[in-house]
Amino acid sequence: MEKALEQEHPVKAFGWAARDASGYLSPFSFSRRPRGDEDVRFKVLYCGMCHTDLHNIKNEWGISMYPMVPGYGSSTHVILIFIRRVILEKPKF
Repeated sequence: MEKALEQEHPVKAFGWAARDASGYLSPFSFSRRPRGDEDVRFKVLYCGMCHTDLHNIKNEWGISMYPMVPGYGSSTHVILIFIRRVILEKPKF
C-alpha cells in the first residue's frame, strides 16, 4: 500500500518558485520529507541566484521542470544539528 504524499512529506515549507518559463517567481508552499537523524535543520536568511538559475527559470536549455525553487549560496542560521554518528556514537577521529 502506497503512502499518501502528505504522509511521505509532512513538513510544510515555503519558497519563491518559477511556475513556467515566463521568468517570474511567485510565493510557493510545498512539503518536504521529515528530518532524519543525520540531517541538519537551518533557516535561510538570504539566498543568491546565479546566471545558471536564470537560464533554468526561463527554460533556455529546454530541460527545466516546474515548479522550480531556484537559488543557492544561502546565508543561514543553524537551528538544530543532530548527527547520530557524532552525538551518540562518539567516533574517534
